[in-house]
Amino acid sequence: MDVNDLAKRYREAWLVARRVPSGMNLGHASYWPEFNPNRWEVYHSEDARIKPAPPSADAVDRMVECMRWLRWLSEEERELLWLRASGMSWRSIAEEMGLNRKTPFARWSRAMSKIGIHLARGRIPE
Repeated sequence: MDVNDLAKRYREAWLVARRVPSGMNLGHASYWPEFNPNRWEVYHSEDARIKPAPPSADAVDRMVECMRWLRWLSEEERELLWLRASGMSWRSIAEEMGLNRKTPFARWSRAMSKIGIHLARGRIPE
């Protein structure tokens, strides 16, 4: 797997992680009766936000696999990889991490190469 393939996998993993339900149940109870709004009430609602569909089981499996690969990296490399997977620009990453503007790309490339080497050797993190 080359660096571009790994970058695509981590981008997909980041997107899937955003769509995975948290599973938190706050336990709020409502004593108002439920009602089904008609289509005009739904259409005119101002604060309506469409929730993204939950990811497929295959997408979650690929995300978990990518997360396991992170075990081969240092804490700083993990953060850098995840920031880049989120779509953040190199300049913003450099500012966020307090680095020179060219340093994040070099460290990201080294981290991706490290993962690629482990995968090429057939190692599987536990």
